[in-house]
Amino acid sequence: MKLLTDYYKRLTFFFKKKINIDNEELNYQNLDELFTYYGTDKAKKVKNQYNKNSDLFIGHGYSKFYENHFEFLKNTNFNLLEIGTWFGASTASFCKYFPNAKIFGVDKNFKFKYRSNNISFIQCDIRTKKGLKKLSNRIYGKKFKIIIDDGSHILTHIIKNIIFFINYIERGGFFVIEDFNLPKYYKNLNDSNYKEIYIDEILENIQRKKYFKSDILSKSKQKYLFENIENIYIYKGNTKDSDIAFLKKK
Repeated sequence: MKLLTDYYKRLTFFFKKKINIDNEELNYQNLDELFTYYGTDKAKKVKNQYNKNSDLFIGHGYSKFYENHFEFLKNTNFNLLEIGTWFGASTASFCKYFPNAKIFGVDKNFKFKYRSNNISFIQCDIRTKKGLKKLSNRIYGKKFKIIIDDGSHILTHIIKNIIFFINYIERGGFFVIEDFNLPKYYKNLNDSNYKEIYIDEILENIQRKKYFKSDILSKSKQKYLFENIENIYIYKGNTKDSDIAFLKKK
């Protein structure tokens, strides 16, 4: 039954009409205006994606941090991978902001509603070995200037993503972790099968090259991160749980 359900979802998603953003002529001044236009909570203020008639509410306000680090890439050719696209609002925003970049979006759901010659959407659940293998096959041989983790926000998933995806980032590229302190605020985002410290502590230890206890990150994996991460930039957005980190690869 599950196979039939998955097949039906894939078939429905394949034939569902997508919004072609290549045909949209937008007059925008900055990335935040794109975030607001497409409706991602990365913006300073955003409308409810489920109710376009809603008032604007406070978003994370991450646009200024993205522009501080990546504005110089606006007209260059590079690969960007976003983990956790949902409807694709931020994916579409990045596609417009970086018109010469190839944007790869990954999500376990079939809700992605945009299309572009520069966007490749990959439906898979990277929490599973099967999903991770599917993604690995799709991005085989590629290196990314930017990889963004805006996925499940589960503590163990974030940790696993850091060590897995750092290998796909080119020299001088970035691994970005959004909302990384959520497991501190919401206990359901902690996996009781593992004993792990929180992401802010992990990042501090990586910067200091200080080994720490971890069920996921062995000493050899920690050593690899010490040797391959040049710097870590941490910022606070608009709300209590708006924490974003930029990990720069050597």
